Amino acid sequence: MQSHIFYHTSIPKYLRRTGLYTRALAKGLKHFAKQNIEVNVVFVDEKEILRINKQYLNHHYVTDVISFNNPHPPVVLPGEPWGFGDIFVCYPVARKNAKSFGHTILQEMLMYVTHGALHLSGMDDHSPQDRAEMDRQAERILKQILR
Repeated sequence: MQSHIFYHTSIPKYLRRTGLYTRALAKGLKHFAKQNIEVNVVFVDEKEILRINKQYLNHHYVTDVISFNNPHPPVVLPGEPWGFGDIFVCYPVARKNAKSFGHTILQEMLMYVTHGALHLSGMDDHSPQDRAEMDRQAERILKQILR
């Protein structure tokens, strides 16, 4: 797995923990992380997450994380990674929600990266049961990463 972490908004240096985000991504992607895939994680502000939400999902609100799976291309050149997906994390929402949930900002950001990776790996959160399972998986992964 190749991962790329982009900071497209102002984030304090102590939160630019690329290695931790990459580990969260790999654990959330499960068996896909062992394949020759490429995943981008982009930290954005509220204006950008709103634009993405409107343009691609027709949602007119700010959210914490959005993930997009890319369809498998018909041909992948030998040795070239498949652009598997993209995860957009809204840093200002993470900062606000961390206080509400009693997490550090870093924990909240890691939770969003993990949540997005779980979506890319095929999990969904449309029902309360599915959401609870995703939350359990994300919490388990966070505990492993932050040991």
